[in-house]
Amino acid sequence: MIIRNWQDATPYVGHETAIIWTMLSEQTADADGAVLQGLVSVTRHMMQAGKSGDYHDHDGLEQVYYITKGRGDMKLDGQIHPVKQGDCVHLPPKCKHQLINNSEDWIEHLIITARVPEA
Repeated sequence: MIIRNWQDATPYVGHETAIIWTMLSEQTADADGAVLQGLVSVTRHMMQAGKSGDYHDHDGLEQVYYITKGRGDMKLDGQIHPVKQGDCVHLPPKCKHQLINNSEDWIEHLIITARVPEA
């Protein structure tokens, strides 16, 4: 069993503007081994009002964004979609994505990243 709190993680800046706290990652293990098969990380992100991350994709990785606070837009493969607190967004491998905080408040979200086995 592993229990981690985001407040115990050392934050860093990634994707140009997001403050990130890694809570669980593929390096997290206990006596039984890895946390979840295929798990790369579970991270908490925060982005200031008026900021945007970089527009990017991931080869061989899928992600789930869970918006825990705030609102903004996500650019997904060239299309803009509004997102708000409570929304959960699945990104398959190679889906180009960008979080855009066009609000006046911080947006906070969890990102769960996992490896996708090659077919």
